[in-house]
Amino acid sequence: MPSDIQKDGSMAFQTTQRPSQDVQIQGATLVKEEQPEHTTALPPPPSAPYTIFTSSHRRLMVLILILTMLASPLTATIYLPLLPLLATHFHVSLQAINLTLTLYIVFQAISPLLFATASDSFGRRPIYLITFSVYTLASLGLVLNRSSYAGLLVLRALQSLGSSAVLAIGYGVIADLCVPSERGAMQGPAMGAANLAVCIGPVVGGWVALGSGSYEWVFWCLVIYGGSVLVVVGFGLPETARNVVGNGERKAPWWGRTWWSLVMLWRRNRRPSWDGSEGHLDEEKTAQSERSKEQSSRMKQSFKMPNPWTAIRIIFWKDTALVLWMAGSPYAIWYCVQASIPPIYKDVYGFNDFQVGLAYLPGGFGTVIGGYANGKLMDWNYKVTARQIGHTVDKVFGDDLNHFPIEKARARGSWYMLGVYLCALGGYGWAINFYTHVSIPLILQFVLAALCTAFQQTFNALLVDIFPASPSTAAASGNITRCALSAVAVAILQPMVDGMGRGWYFTLLSLVSGGGAIIANWLITTRGITWRHQRLQINNIN
Repeated sequence: MPSDIQKDGSMAFQTTQRPSQDVQIQGATLVKEEQPEHTTALPPPPSAPYTIFTSSHRRLMVLILILTMLASPLTATIYLPLLPLLATHFHVSLQAINLTLTLYIVFQAISPLLFATASDSFGRRPIYLITFSVYTLASLGLVLNRSSYAGLLVLRALQSLGSSAVLAIGYGVIADLCVPSERGAMQGPAMGAANLAVCIGPVVGGWVALGSGSYEWVFWCLVIYGGSVLVVVGFGLPETARNVVGNGERKAPWWGRTWWSLVMLWRRNRRPSWDGSEGHLDEEKTAQSERSKEQSSRMKQSFKMPNPWTAIRIIFWKDTALVLWMAGSPYAIWYCVQASIPPIYKDVYGFNDFQVGLAYLPGGFGTVIGGYANGKLMDWNYKVTARQIGHTVDKVFGDDLNHFPIEKARARGSWYMLGVYLCALGGYGWAINFYTHVSIPLILQFVLAALCTAFQQTFNALLVDIFPASPSTAAASGNITRCALSAVAVAILQPMVDGMGRGWYFTLLSLVSGGGAIIANWLITTRGITWRHQRLQINNIN
């Protein structure tokens, strides 16, 4: 049937008249079938629900995702209070210890390119097990390393390699389990908890180091954490990648099954037959073997070797570049705010080290509350947009986003948040510049944390929405963007503050980040769906 794509992206189907036909086989007329005069071509209904995982299963997986997503932010920030101790212990300068921070950030960008891309092909579960094994062993190596500075560099890089892909893989799990209209409810708590680790990491690291007087116990804490998460994932997280198990009905290969299910399978196979029906058991084992061979053949046909260039290529599409700016620039801004906290509260307000650590908590509460509230807001915006265009949300089979204005649904309400964001960011700098009461910058930190989390969460979800076949790869491209923007923003932080003052510096940041976001948000809502269709057409041709 010929069809036209309307301006809003929906599909307009044409009707035709068809005469009656004779159904013939080898020249003999069997049935005379009258075709209706007017037929309307409609997309076939889905043959299976989007996922077979129940609400209780998904709640359990949210808890597991929260545990896994703590790895990268917790490991990055718990290390910061240890820098003077490490410089003294390894007899090197503080600048040499700072090189471990740079190396960690480099591998933060590399790890998702390798592991998040692989999880779209080989499955989420085996990649989780590999990365947390690397992470736990690297943490153990840091405990045992007593004298080698080179060993510290290598082990810290391996620690970053093992922990930095979990956020991108987590976005893939959420896309596997939730239809687009319900992803916010699952994403909000998971991302809120991950962002909280950024703030509590320095407090925990400083408290452990202060109480023990040594850095080893901080790394022991990470060993215990990594080993515990490895066990929880091994026993509790089933395979969810749609390339491997579809909507969950297809059985995963042995490496995609939980350790508990493998133990139960082993026990069942070893159980003797009490009714003497050995022949029946042999037939069952043969049938299982045939199913395994068929499944392995199907998996080999569907697997693709991961290509890191795929995540990099995503950055340069017109529609995704705008989405990446909306997700990455607020993250970089919040990184700058956090980096500015120690000198501001020490020099301006006279805080001691413990009080500086407490100054991170308002931002931590902002990330948690902002993430949770924005998750609810995302789902509500989706439903409102669907109602405005007369679309019925399908919570069972999922909506076809090829013909749904998902860009407008995700960006809905962003204009109001951008206005508050611009005022709060500029006001933060001037509040410090004029030595206002300490409560004012702390409150503005809470507001900025909530808004930056909301922007990052919303537009990372949009990035996954417009790349449904490779959600973790798309999330990896977001990781590259925000790491690059954060590195640039932190690098120019102190020179620009020294040159223009804190008030004008944060005003400049608000103009660059907020002004760019206003332009990007307008283009996303007006041109996003058109550019997305153009990208899909080019990919289909290629």
